[in-house]
Amino acid sequence: MTSSDIYIIKTTPYRESSNLYEAIVKDIGKMTFIHKGIKTNNRRNALELFTPYRVNWSGKGNIKFLRESEILEKINFSPTQNILGMYFNELMHYLTKNDFQIEKLYAHYNVSLLNLLKSENFLISLNDYEIGLLILTGHYIVFDIDSDDKTIDINEKYQYVPDLGPKLSLNIRDAYMGKTMMALSGQHSYDTECIRESRVLMKRLIDYYIQPKKIKTREILKYISL
Repeated sequence: MTSSDIYIIKTTPYRESSNLYEAIVKDIGKMTFIHKGIKTNNRRNALELFTPYRVNWSGKGNIKFLRESEILEKINFSPTQNILGMYFNELMHYLTKNDFQIEKLYAHYNVSLLNLLKSENFLISLNDYEIGLLILTGHYIVFDIDSDDKTIDINEKYQYVPDLGPKLSLNIRDAYMGKTMMALSGQHSYDTECIRESRVLMKRLIDYYIQPKKIKTREILKYISL
């Protein structure tokens, strides 16, 4: 029997009485658990999203058996924060694989959820989550150095080439301000223009790395004023 701290990011009904949980596990990465008999045992409750649990589990196959659980902390999201959390989960689902060890994945997810609770700008929180997750899942993400190994100039315009990084651009179309790049790197403050540009860039990067998959929660985010 093993004890671990986890977050559930996806729940799928399994047969008549059980649930399958896709979970982020502290010091491990992503794993799948089966919670047997959850729908027929009144003394057992289904595990919820955005709630940290400590669980006991066993098993050596691809699907582990969840035995016991306790809530570590209750996170109370607003409706907007809840939808953003759903986006976090969907992106995590697409970018990670089961039983592929990423020790810092749980910590990044945990910090990102807690940052949503106190965030003054949700769009910046989205940037931080996406960038951290892309880096943890092995993608080359850099914003402060261009393709010629020069520090980004906040007064110049750059294209962003996936797997290469910023590239000085003379073409205004599809180019981003240097200050946007530096804001994404954490070395410059965001202003309204930087936030707008950064969200366009991050959406393109996410689409590039998850293609041909589509993120369903984006359709809901369109109707939210952030």
